[in-house]
Amino acid sequence: MIALVVVVLTHQWLPQARWLMVHMVTLGLISTSIMVWGQHFTEALLKTRLGEESRPRQVARSYLLTAGVAVTIAGMLPSWPWVVVVGALLVSAALVWYAISLGSQVRAALAPRFAFTVRAYIGAACLLPAGAVLGAVMAFSPGEPWQGRLLLAHQILNILGFVGITVTGTLLTLWPTVLRTKADPVATARSARGLVGMGVGVVGASIAAIIASVSLGVAFVLVYAGSFAWVAITLVRAGIRSARQEHRIELPWFPILSIGAGMVWFMLGLLRLTALWWRSADEQLASSLVAADVQTLTVPFVAGFLLQVLLGAMSYLLPVTMGGGPRAVRASLAMMSRFAVVRVVIVNLVIALFVLADKGTAASGALFAGLTVGTTDAAGFGSWARVLASLLAFAALLSFLVLMVLAIRVSVRERKALMASGGPGGPDASAPLPSPALRGATDPSASTATTGAASPSAPGSGTDPSAPAGLDRRALTGALLGAGSVLGVTAVGSSLDRAYGSYGDTGAASGSGGTAAPAAGGAVSPTGQTTTVAVSMAEMRFHPDVIEVPAGNDLVIELANDDPHDVHDLVLADGTASGRLQPGDSTTVEAGVISHDLAGWCSIVGHRAMGMTLRVTAVGAATTGHAHGGSAGASTGGDELARVPMDLAAEPGEGYAVRDAAMPPSAGQDQRLTLEITEAALEVAPGVSMDAMTFNGTVVGPVIRSELGARLTVDLVNNGSMGHSLDLHAGRVAPDEVMRTIPPGKSLEYTITTDYAGAWLYHCSTMPMTVHLAAGLLGVLIVPPQDLATADREYVLVQSDHYLVPEGAAGHAEAMHEGAHPVSPAKIAAERPDMTVFNGHANQYVHAPLEARVGERVRIWVLAAGPSRGISFHVVGGVFDTVFFEGEYLLRPDNETGGGSQALHLGAAQGGFVELVFDEPGTYTAVNHSFVDMERGARALIRVTT
Repeated sequence: MIALVVVVLTHQWLPQARWLMVHMVTLGLISTSIMVWGQHFTEALLKTRLGEESRPRQVARSYLLTAGVAVTIAGMLPSWPWVVVVGALLVSAALVWYAISLGSQVRAALAPRFAFTVRAYIGAACLLPAGAVLGAVMAFSPGEPWQGRLLLAHQILNILGFVGITVTGTLLTLWPTVLRTKADPVATARSARGLVGMGVGVVGASIAAIIASVSLGVAFVLVYAGSFAWVAITLVRAGIRSARQEHRIELPWFPILSIGAGMVWFMLGLLRLTALWWRSADEQLASSLVAADVQTLTVPFVAGFLLQVLLGAMSYLLPVTMGGGPRAVRASLAMMSRFAVVRVVIVNLVIALFVLADKGTAASGALFAGLTVGTTDAAGFGSWARVLASLLAFAALLSFLVLMVLAIRVSVRERKALMASGGPGGPDASAPLPSPALRGATDPSASTATTGAASPSAPGSGTDPSAPAGLDRRALTGALLGAGSVLGVTAVGSSLDRAYGSYGDTGAASGSGGTAAPAAGGAVSPTGQTTTVAVSMAEMRFHPDVIEVPAGNDLVIELANDDPHDVHDLVLADGTASGRLQPGDSTTVEAGVISHDLAGWCSIVGHRAMGMTLRVTAVGAATTGHAHGGSAGASTGGDELARVPMDLAAEPGEGYAVRDAAMPPSAGQDQRLTLEITEAALEVAPGVSMDAMTFNGTVVGPVIRSELGARLTVDLVNNGSMGHSLDLHAGRVAPDEVMRTIPPGKSLEYTITTDYAGAWLYHCSTMPMTVHLAAGLLGVLIVPPQDLATADREYVLVQSDHYLVPEGAAGHAEAMHEGAHPVSPAKIAAERPDMTVFNGHANQYVHAPLEARVGERVRIWVLAAGPSRGISFHVVGGVFDTVFFEGEYLLRPDNETGGGSQALHLGAAQGGFVELVFDEPGTYTAVNHSFVDMERGARALIRVTT
């Protein structure tokens, strides 16, 4: 918990911050708590208590789990996937050990009446290793749709399976205890069958996610939700019984409210998952939810469900586990429930506002306005409002740690008072741990805690006849105070958003990062009228691209993607976003009250730079000449053209496999291959990752070799998140069909005859081409000339130049993959590359040199793939006796003039080869003799031995 607090406070400066915060909760807090408390409840429910000699083994399991979490984090932060694999194995080992231990206790129990809960623990624990394996695979950044499939299965196994089944099984006995009511053992055993159904639902839904079956996935999620509802009926009935009882002392309201709210969010999350998954059947991806869709479930599941259930349960379990007698237990429980209603209302209202603001539908907007009593609308919930609301919710959650310390102090004080009066020091620590369900079956008045602490209402506990039996006017006051706090900070934040722009940096519409002054003339009063405008997206333009709205009117945009091939979206500078629309899709964007000019753009990489922008003009506002701009999440602190810092002398990262530069063998006269387009975070320099678009998973696609006059068929498959295409320079074919842009989930067949020799470029030809090529969508097709003699060594070097958005600059926060740098259209336009590299990675052959022997003939094929930089290829210490440039020999051995060559000069999209023989052993350097490019990473070593 302390580590999580530190991470939350410093996340702005941490890599992989979102992943880190989520996994500090799930992998750290939740998994550790389940392991500790699962063992505790197992002993209580089976009416056994392990000997003290078993405790060191349990502690060792906790250490193993903690080590696994630490190693996993250590691998994720610098993007070392193999380290993540080791961490996943350690976490899995700890949970398997835990499951085996619980199984042995069930077999040894004499009367395992409530063994179904322990068996649920065992089954749930066995699901986590499967989820950990999927998490380790995702560390290698597979592209879509696999990233979305794996993430969905990962969340199903870990949250719905490991956590959901464990929590639900525990609540069957813990919930009546917290409510101080009798558990019905028959109803409990009957409802426990739902745990089996939840397990079946988890396994089926996770398999459906991986195989991309929407109907099967939705069916199994409904099986899971129905099974959970079957269990929840028993929990609700326990709540009703408790409400009808007369309690002599006040119930511990924070555990009740927090756990109850968490379970409500759990059910809402299940319904949201079902709806999202069902709607994905209509997407052209035709596979499953993409990662961005799955991530929308993070807030309700992690903050709404996991954290609230954990803190609620801990608020009850810690006091009763400490024991110390009825007075100590009652006093510490009361301390943990201080300001219970205020805390729960703040947390849940903030979560609700975040969830509703991000949905972007008319219904969610209306509900958002209702929850804020009309003080704020979803469109006005910008970054200032989000930050202030987040801080308020964080403070409410953080209060748990403060109250925990105070509860310990209160418990110690009551113990001392009891000992001073000559009373007992507390319950016998070696006594068996009774279960509430077990005792409740025979003793209707029993309300003993699962931990064996004495009942707070036992004789001598000091009952208070005036204590309220339920929520009273103080609770109403707390609810109003909590809601008022959220409404207050939201209103203040929305005012700041309106005055200074939603993202705190309202640069010009071009995204230059400048800061706009607040609109003059004060706020604009809402007119109550609505302006509705139909906007079409096609051919890299919004139609219309200027929308005039009377100041104070609500703006509703009926947005349609009429582009037949490409994916588009609309983002407004106040944070309103449409989400990505596939070709032919449409949606309604509610922009809220327009009080000042507003910039808009398409956030698909490169589209904004090509002019896909929109301007909303507030007609009649005091200042209408300035469009509030800036990109979502952008920062004013960075120079967009500044070079990304990197250590080019360092070795490639541990997770990077050096590309084999050897020429591939001939594939014959009739070749068919597949080029699959995916998107991933890939390393392009030591410690520097790029939001890459790839052919077959690598920056710079595979080397394709064809023979003169051969038939080459390429099956292009687009599994990216936007439109892509293919241009094979070696072919003579009308581009209309085979070079067309295809949307996500589609494929095409592209056939050519390779009639001409050369080193030919192939690349994505979807606009903006510079962005797609700089992101990695390029490669070389080699067609050797007629009667080419065999060389002893034959290598291929493809030079490409790459342009990255530096941290802190406008657009960096729009990265598709956390920890990666997006491609920078601004640097491309300014011709300021961060790196110029061979075969997709800067200086990789400096640390893994090419090999040759003295006297061997070495042939090196070279392509200047661009998108912009050419090459003057030179080998330091070598002389070329053969030069083949763009389909013709410029130089052959034993030529009449006795000439040799020092460099092969190629412009962008030109290629050829050179040959040389090394006379002496040593280490030779192949470079781009345009030294500025060599110093950006276009360098390779050739180690020559005897």
